[in-house]
Formats: sequence, structure tokens, C-alpha cells
Amino acid sequence: MVPSLSAAARQFLVFVFIGMFALLSLLRLMEDGFIPWGSIVGIGVGAALLAGPVVWVMRDRYSEQSRERLTLVAFGIAMIVFPLTLGLSLAFGVPPFIPPSDALIVGGYVGVLFALIVEHTIVPERLRAVN
Repeated sequence: MVPSLSAAARQFLVFVFIGMFALLSLLRLMEDGFIPWGSIVGIGVGAALLAGPVVWVMRDRYSEQSRERLTLVAFGIAMIVFPLTLGLSLAFGVPPFIPPSDALIVGGYVGVLFALIVEHTIVPERLRAVN
């Protein structure tokens, strides 16, 4: 029987493996010769705001069961909106300001990692604690 990992160890492994994926995306961007820093920073700030203050307020105000339900609803909406938006943008011509997927991956990872670091160093314990 294999002992199960703690929650912190599982979270660490997830961030390591997603970090390797983000590193590969960054290497692909560097190989292309053009790194869209503006897009990466913008996506990182957006991800940090969504993964940071929004999650902290939800942890403080909603029970775990309500958070799970809201997460499933948000995921379902994203699964409907993303392909629809992508299809419409391809049908009507993709504007040149839409960042490539590698920039989305790198920016999202950096933003979530920044929010996690801020959460463990600055945010009060009552907003970090799970109900």
C-alpha cells in the first residue's frame, strides 16, 4: 500500500509539473525570437488578481461546498465561452493583438505563482485558512 501525499506535497508537485510545461512554452517563445512581454505581464497580472484576492475573499465568505459548486459553474462557463470566442475570432479574422498560447501559459503560471507567494507571505491567516 502506497502512503498518500499531504496536501502541501501534492500542491508542490502540481506547481513543479505545470512549471516545467510553462518553461517549455517560454523556451518555444525564445526560439521564435519574439517574446511578447506586454502580453505575458498583462496575463500574469490578470491571473494574479483572479487567483489572489478573488480566491481569498471566496475562502473567507463561502463554505467549501459552495466554493466547489461555484468552481464547477465557472469551469462550465469557461468551457462554453472559450471555444465560442476562439471560433468567432477565427471566423472573423484573428486580431494581431491576441497573444499566442505560449504567452498565455507563461503569463498565467507567473501570475498564479506570484499570488501563491503573496498568499503565503503577506495575506492574513484567516483569509488563507480553508473552512
